[in-house]
Amino acid sequence: MADRTKISEKRVVIDEKLIINAVLEYRRQYLDDTIADLQVEEDVDLDALEELSMTHQRIYKISNLEGYDNLRKLVLNNNKIEKIENLDTLMNLEWLDLSFNRIKKIEGLDKLEKLTDLSLHNNLISSIDGLDNLKKLQILSLGENEISSSVAIESLRPYKSLRVLNLMGNPVAKKDNYVASVIAFLPQIQYLDYKLLQPTAQQRDYHPSELDDILKEEKKKGEEEKLAMEKEVLAKHDEKMNVAGLRTLFEDMLTEDKTYNDVIVKFGRFAGFKQEVMAKYEREFRKEVENYFNQTKNLFEAKQEEEISFSKAHNKADEKAKEVSVKLIKEFENLKIKAIDDFTSGEDDKSLEFLKEELKKLEKSLMEAEMLLVEQNADLFDEFQAQLRKGKDKSNASRSEFQMKIADIVQGYQTKLTDFIDRERERLQEEDELDGKEDDDEILGLMKTEEKLKEVINLSYESQKDFIEELIAQHTKEEAQRIKETVTRTTLENYHKNRNRVAEIFDVVALYHKIIEMTKQADDDEDFYDDNF
Repeated sequence: MADRTKISEKRVVIDEKLIINAVLEYRRQYLDDTIADLQVEEDVDLDALEELSMTHQRIYKISNLEGYDNLRKLVLNNNKIEKIENLDTLMNLEWLDLSFNRIKKIEGLDKLEKLTDLSLHNNLISSIDGLDNLKKLQILSLGENEISSSVAIESLRPYKSLRVLNLMGNPVAKKDNYVASVIAFLPQIQYLDYKLLQPTAQQRDYHPSELDDILKEEKKKGEEEKLAMEKEVLAKHDEKMNVAGLRTLFEDMLTEDKTYNDVIVKFGRFAGFKQEVMAKYEREFRKEVENYFNQTKNLFEAKQEEEISFSKAHNKADEKAKEVSVKLIKEFENLKIKAIDDFTSGEDDKSLEFLKEELKKLEKSLMEAEMLLVEQNADLFDEFQAQLRKGKDKSNASRSEFQMKIADIVQGYQTKLTDFIDRERERLQEEDELDGKEDDDEILGLMKTEEKLKEVINLSYESQKDFIEELIAQHTKEEAQRIKETVTRTTLENYHKNRNRVAEIFDVVALYHKIIEMTKQADDDEDFYDDNF
């Protein structure tokens, strides 16, 4: 049967009119009692709204809050809301109050990562979840709900910023060792149930058995996260060095080798396979990878030194050209001061014409200095590109050498595997272990069919060889692309610097032209005044 209370009660939806009235009511109450005389459209800027309080409005559903991107505080307490929803767009929200509603589940908060204060006091909540992304949460009020399990307290452990917690009025708060449990599982809490937390010695000593398991799991997770971060740092560094995938090449290669995983790995049932074949193969493989990695590292460091050297030489040329330009402008500035003084004092009425000629010389000298700088930078850039090409050639040679050596090691693996299986076949034949059993055993069947066995081993060899070649080809392609990007970027930087410097020259010359013309105009105006007045 339907709930007649809900059917008969007034249900309000959030709309713009309700929001505007809420803002005005708040201002009348707390800011300015004359605001009622103002026009709503002129007074409320909804786009800039940072705080919004709509309490005791009989709101039954959170909706129509899209576009309020600046909202930092939202108060919807004492309404009839049953579900937390439609808050995803309020990503700047820091304070949310949904107390005294009918909410049964914590949900719909994933996008509110800036939230620091959350109140869900006096609802129908029975478990604490749905807070996963609220890592900045400092205040959490869940008093007067239906939370009964101590697991709820444990679930708050990941929220290291949490300082204030209220669970008063929940069944869990009536349990023995409630306060001690909070202290044990949530050592970051400073205020519990509206009181400063001042634990007794007995409460501090409380150590539930579950805590040991949690601490072990946290330690394990911390180590895993640290390892993952270290791997991420190494991966970024390797990508920068153009050796991405090299550290895990052996594992990745075997993972992609379907024949190895489906068939060859099953030879591990025979004593000696792992040590005589795979362990030796892995040692040789990793050693060669390490040698190649070190060579690549040296080449990368040499390339970095070349880039630093080029940058220093380029900056030095720029600074020297700047010094020349500053000196030329200072010399002209001295000429300008004298010429204007001579002109305005009447000592030399031709001094401005002289100054114009000197300005032409200044412009010519500045442009000549700029063209010289362009030529110097072009020479430096040509040398830099030559060094990049040399580095690329060395890298290609190193990759080719690595590819040949690693191919020999893979070939050696194939030979060792074949020899091992031949020995095992002879042993099994001597012990009459093959006859009649190959039909029921895939590996024994392969060992008896020599051609099929060779085909399987060769498929594994080809798979591993192709995987290595693809990785090296990718490294070669990426290095060529990076060199191209470096050349393009440097070319554009030089071009823009040149255009900016030329524009600065034109601006300086134009400014001096303007000063000369203004000086002449001022003198003409003075003559006109003297002649007419």
